[in-house]
Amino acid sequence: MTILIVKVAVSIIVGFFAGPAAVYVFNHMPARWLCEYGEDPEKNPKLAKELAEGEKRIKENPWRWVYAVGFICLCLRLSLIEYSDGQLSVQPEVTTATTQLALAGLIACWLMLIIALADLKYMIIPDQFVLLLALSSIGFIPLWKEEFSLAGGSQLPTSGYLVGTSIAWPEGFWQPFIGMAIGGGFMLLCAIAGKLVFKQDAFGFGDVKLCAAIGLVLGINGTIAAVAAAVIISGFAAAAGLASGRYRKNDQKPLGPYLCGCAMAYIIIVMPLM
Repeated sequence: MTILIVKVAVSIIVGFFAGPAAVYVFNHMPARWLCEYGEDPEKNPKLAKELAEGEKRIKENPWRWVYAVGFICLCLRLSLIEYSDGQLSVQPEVTTATTQLALAGLIACWLMLIIALADLKYMIIPDQFVLLLALSSIGFIPLWKEEFSLAGGSQLPTSGYLVGTSIAWPEGFWQPFIGMAIGGGFMLLCAIAGKLVFKQDAFGFGDVKLCAAIGLVLGINGTIAAVAAAVIISGFAAAAGLASGRYRKNDQKPLGPYLCGCAMAYIIIVMPLM
């Protein structure tokens, strides 16, 4: 019971600070991080206007509190998996596993939120945060290698994420690297094909790097699910925009928010069920 109370309290405190921190970091990151390579921030219309007038990139209110509520829910969801069946006493190794999942998931989702905001507003995916996202996958590696049953703590004979899966993928250590190859490789092929067929950039190289980083975080199943969902949802959104007249045929729209949104949904919704 004590562990449950501590987890709830820590989840609320961490989530309460994570939301405003995301808004603060996005508003105060160097302007050059939001530019193409070699571009002067003062020659970028949006950034130049913000720099000249001292505008916030994103309004602090209500967004810092909206994100705070979201991160509180994320922490509670990931850290309290073992209590989903109503039991108040669980084995220490299960508590450790779910705590690590909550911490790794929080960091990854926090970084993806900033990446999504940057791509949505400036059509740029900051390399700095993509690199940090890739490094955050380190927090998931022990969970790929060690499988605990939330019901009884017994090890399962097959590889997978956190428990209950019977899919015999390769050993856990290789999960993130195969996910990286699938995500980055698929997006790179799409970018090359788009360039050859349509004679223009279908996807930027930032999307390729983002997919590779997401692959490191989500592994094989998660990468396939998140990238496929992002492509399908963005396709429907583009079709709806064209049909309504909001988009024009040659308009370029960011894919990053869809990739990050689907990856975050996989971490929050699917991983605890596995």
